[in-house]
Amino acid sequence: MTPELAQALVGALVLAGLYAAVGVGFVILYKATGVLNFAQGGLMLLGALIFYSVTTGLGVPWAAAIPLTLLALTAIGALTYGLLFRRLVGAAEFSLVIATLGLNVVLVVIVLMIWGPSTRTMPEPLSRSPWFSLGPVSFSRLDVFLILFALATVIVFDQLIRRSRVGVKMRAVADGPLLAALTKISVHRMSAIAWGVAALCAGVAGIVQAMRLSIDPTGIQALGLTAFPAVLLGGLDSIRGVVLGGVVLAVVQTGATYLIGGAWSDVLAYAVLLAVLLVRPQGFFGSQKVVRL
Repeated sequence: MTPELAQALVGALVLAGLYAAVGVGFVILYKATGVLNFAQGGLMLLGALIFYSVTTGLGVPWAAAIPLTLLALTAIGALTYGLLFRRLVGAAEFSLVIATLGLNVVLVVIVLMIWGPSTRTMPEPLSRSPWFSLGPVSFSRLDVFLILFALATVIVFDQLIRRSRVGVKMRAVADGPLLAALTKISVHRMSAIAWGVAALCAGVAGIVQAMRLSIDPTGIQALGLTAFPAVLLGGLDSIRGVVLGGVVLAVVQTGATYLIGGAWSDVLAYAVLLAVLLVRPQGFFGSQKVVRL
């Protein structure tokens, strides 16, 4: 194995973690409210730039800046529901999708107005020098941290949805808001929590991207939307499926970049998505359900 291929494999693992983190936000919000949130890319960009500003502008150490950034994103997500999407409860799925696309545009415009379109680079938080090796593949401290950070996010929220009372209430709201309200579950509170968690997951992905590479406003918000094929591959209502979908998508994109150039990475990713959906429309682990958009 060449050193270039070994490095590409490490990059694919980090990218898979990023896709899994932002994809968890897609899944949790869909499971809790039935909303497909195409504003995850804008929230991811917002998280990356807030993290950058807190560390470089305010001088907060990066380890302390991470929870501060995630708290800010959680609050933004909950406020987004309270101010905007609370009024759309019960609306048609197509209307909600269009609303999230509009929200993504608004977020990107706000980011460009505050930070501008310039690309920014974070100071190196952890060493990129080889730390340990598995065969020919070498990992730096930064690689290990980013992979574990994204993986921890997936595990925590998978357990939240499966085992906690909040997760049960979220699923009840998604299955039937009226019935959930009759059982004294606060539909609006659960929906606000789901929006906050989805924004937090997008923030995790934004932080991973900011620490891994430069912060390119156009590239990051597009990367957040590219995670959607990973969600569909794994299953729209399966958090564990998102991990597999993220790995498949990252390997395909990284392999395409390594073998035939980066221009084909997204093309092949969507080609794989179409091939899988033709055979298994619900994805690897998703449940069968028909929704008209």
